[in-house]
Amino acid sequence: MRLSFDGPVLLLGGGCTLGLAVAAALRAEAAAVLAVCGSEAGERACAEAGLAVEPLGDIESLPRRCADRLGELPGHLLDLRHSRRESLLAGMPPAEIDAWAAEDIALRARTLRAVTRAMLSRRFGRCVFVSSSAALRPSPGQGWYAAAKLAGEALYRSAGAELAGRGVTACSARLSWLDAGRGRDFLARGETARRAAFAMPSGRLLRLEEAVTPLVFLLSREASGINACTVDIDGGLGAVKQMEATCP
Repeated sequence: MRLSFDGPVLLLGGGCTLGLAVAAALRAEAAAVLAVCGSEAGERACAEAGLAVEPLGDIESLPRRCADRLGELPGHLLDLRHSRRESLLAGMPPAEIDAWAAEDIALRARTLRAVTRAMLSRRFGRCVFVSSSAALRPSPGQGWYAAAKLAGEALYRSAGAELAGRGVTACSARLSWLDAGRGRDFLARGETARRAAFAMPSGRLLRLEEAVTPLVFLLSREASGINACTVDIDGGLGAVKQMEATCP
């Protein structure tokens, strides 16, 4: 059975490996997709994949730009966007802390506000934030990343709690080890990949499609009952003992 998508899907951070894979799966479900990218490299990757793409630009105009490009205000939002700022807590300079807060917390809050306000006008919206198992189990050097992920989860939980009565629902999805994007970069370090796979109950990392398929479902109208909560897509990592401190 084909999933239901009422209106275009805004795909924030669509130029990453996971974003491009989700976009392909959404198009297979006949969903209209607008990729939104914060870098020229991301825009090029989306354009090469045949996606409609917009620069992040002015957040307040994002819903209108979606309507201009695809003929409708957005009905769905998948938030994959996150900076690569990582440092030991005591090691990040004050100016970098300010930039982190602006990019990974304030910008997400402004985006969610702008998009959900547009969704309210159509009495339907479905928003999904992609978080990380590091939100609760950060390794040294992941404190800033984990804090931003927890802040994002709180924003999306509140959006679902406040707006569900008006047709807009939201949730977060915590992913674990995935051999793509940021995860692939981390896993390229020495024996980290072998040890990470050993920590998983399955003895292997999550495959890309094992993240894509549930994310597409969570984004659909059929998943609207999964609201104001966080869903683990972690292969069971959260149910077993944590790896030693050098691994997330």
